[in-house]
Amino acid sequence: MNVPVLVTGGSGFVGSHLAAWLAAQGARVRAIVRKVGEHPGLDSPNITQIEGDFTDPATAERACAGAALVFHAAATVGKDMEEALHINATGTAVLAAAARAAGCTRFIHISTVSVYNFQSGHSAYDEGSPMREVGKKYAHSPAASPHYGIAKAEAERVLQVEMQRGLPATIFRLGAVLGIHPTSVWVVKIPAKVRLGQVPLSGDGSDLMPMTHVANVVHAVALALDRPASIGHAYNIVDEEVTWRDFIEEMSSWFPDSLPAPVIPAEKVKPEDAFVGHCPDHRTRSELGYAPVRSYMEGMAEAKEWWAGKC
Repeated sequence: MNVPVLVTGGSGFVGSHLAAWLAAQGARVRAIVRKVGEHPGLDSPNITQIEGDFTDPATAERACAGAALVFHAAATVGKDMEEALHINATGTAVLAAAARAAGCTRFIHISTVSVYNFQSGHSAYDEGSPMREVGKKYAHSPAASPHYGIAKAEAERVLQVEMQRGLPATIFRLGAVLGIHPTSVWVVKIPAKVRLGQVPLSGDGSDLMPMTHVANVVHAVALALDRPASIGHAYNIVDEEVTWRDFIEEMSSWFPDSLPAPVIPAEKVKPEDAFVGHCPDHRTRSELGYAPVRSYMEGMAEAKEWWAGKC
């Protein structure tokens, strides 16, 4: 893969893993970062860091110039809705327009299953399920603000506009992503909160958590790049589903000093409080020939070992 590529969110969790994989394949990677430095995964001589704001049209134009492939992994949880929409939606529109103008042959957009309206009463949320909308309130996971899922849904909508104009894009909607990185939410940030007893259980904690691993995300992207038929499609990347209770209890077991998780009584839990639902990946497996390369158990064992070195 001796081609020039652009990766946004290069110093982040998913972006850095994509950049490292692309560099290992021989691609000449330009990684947009907030600040040039010694970022995990970006130490390959095939990777050049670009410091800048991809939401700025001039920066996006320069970064996309000559890039055959663009991988958009940058996003923010958002301190408020205005910030979340600016970075996640407006930024995606700016970058996608620049990529199309530059003649990009593939645009890979990293999204999330949080775009789905889990309060719409469906038994499952596949790639055609209703998405969240600006101006409405939705439950959100402990890993995100109330704005994240809405802003990422808007990002997909503005991307669709550029796709209709000819941008060859593929969207990946990720479940909770395991894997080691300083910015990892589900391996670094959430376990730290679990240790302090700051992550509650709703009722009996039987809500399902859709899980994947960053290695599986990279694998799915690689499969899509080899399949032109994936252009114009969205894909759920969800390998296993575990109960929120089991997930919290396993993380808690990593710490001898872990405090018990607070419990929200079942009678106080409303259906509209559900922040996630069943997200099947039938399309991903049938159209991409996808199967996970790293299991949930392997990802959790990896995380436990990482934390053992920190405690």
